[in-house]
Amino acid sequence: MSRDKFGLSYDFFVKMEKQEQEFTLMDICKATDWKQSTPETYISKKWGKFLTKSGVNFRVKGILTYEREAYIRLMSQKNDVSSNPKKPEISPEIENLVLKAREAAIHALDSYNRPRTVFRTEGFVVMMVIAWRSLFHAIFSKRDIDFTYRNKIDNTPLLTDGDKRAWELQNCVDEFYKGSSNPIRTNLEFIIGLRNKIEHRFVPAIDPKVAGECQALLLNFEELLIAEFSEYYALHETLAVPLQITSFRSESQLEAIKQFQTNNYNDVIQYIDKFRDGISNSIYEDLRYSFRVYLIPKIGNHERSSDISLEFIHYDKDNPADMELLKQQVALIREKQIPVANAGMYKPSQVAEAVAKKTGRKFTTQDHTRAWQIYDVRKKGITPIGCNTKYCQFDEVHKDYVYTQDWISFLSMKMSDYAEYEKLLAFKLNS
Repeated sequence: MSRDKFGLSYDFFVKMEKQEQEFTLMDICKATDWKQSTPETYISKKWGKFLTKSGVNFRVKGILTYEREAYIRLMSQKNDVSSNPKKPEISPEIENLVLKAREAAIHALDSYNRPRTVFRTEGFVVMMVIAWRSLFHAIFSKRDIDFTYRNKIDNTPLLTDGDKRAWELQNCVDEFYKGSSNPIRTNLEFIIGLRNKIEHRFVPAIDPKVAGECQALLLNFEELLIAEFSEYYALHETLAVPLQITSFRSESQLEAIKQFQTNNYNDVIQYIDKFRDGISNSIYEDLRYSFRVYLIPKIGNHERSSDISLEFIHYDKDNPADMELLKQQVALIREKQIPVANAGMYKPSQVAEAVAKKTGRKFTTQDHTRAWQIYDVRKKGITPIGCNTKYCQFDEVHKDYVYTQDWISFLSMKMSDYAEYEKLLAFKLNS
């Protein structure tokens, strides 16, 4: 039977379902140029999944869940094909890579959403790197692109334990995007660098810092997986929105974790901030680079509404009306921010008090002066020149300095080391 006629019958059914119209066997024949005996046969053998009789006419419901190729496979005379029509026809080698990618992504999500998980972002990122790498390998296999490392002299494949060495994720990204820059590629490159930073570190306090990039990484993966290998392999059918009691760990929990892992945390945060500073605003604000949302309570249409509790509504950023509506909705829930000069900054006496409290050691404002001189945080006198803005800032109005929470954390870590504390006490102040 001609694929063209199967395609015509598919188009006819799609039209009828969208318009919610009834039709006859003769209507099908007119749309496909079939004889009446042909649709009569298919009614009992193939179309029972979505065709129902309504008096002398027929109705179709469910054809929209089939893509065109899936419908054509449903019409196949081969039972192994028609019995699972939504499964795309790909080689076992490619399917193994797709399944590996899919399973790695599910493991990443399972690890991230498990309530008592501490190694949250670290585990998610490592597994998602495996998922993306496997997905790219599947795509390259489908497109007959060689993704193995080769000897530069004779072009033979490089081997590891007898197996061909396949490209790492960065090589895959370079091949797939071939020099072009976009938010998805930037997100992947951020994650690759983050993976390299955290693979051998313990830094759970970064979870809220990179949640947007992690969510975008997952959504981009799902979109590419479906685009290349159809809805059959989609993740969304197996997932549920995780229930939360709080968005993330409390501020006090995060602060305690940061103190425990200060060196690792600061190193990773420096990477994150440097990467974000190096990309354009258009990419940084794109949801494909970092997914950020406001959750707005949804009021059901009825008292016992069966609507889902959370849904994502896509909007067109190039549509002014959509953007204006979004701004209005955000304005409804945005907290009113009163500008406060030097918000989140501390005087020397406040720093000294905080460090003494955190370390249990005596720490005076004079010790604080020794500290900024030893660690070269700022210059002597009243000048912004040479001020390390991570730890201190010059107040132009009052002609003095204020200090950051990072400075308190840094000093607390240093002063917790007895040798470092003794070194500071022995330091002779420069007048």
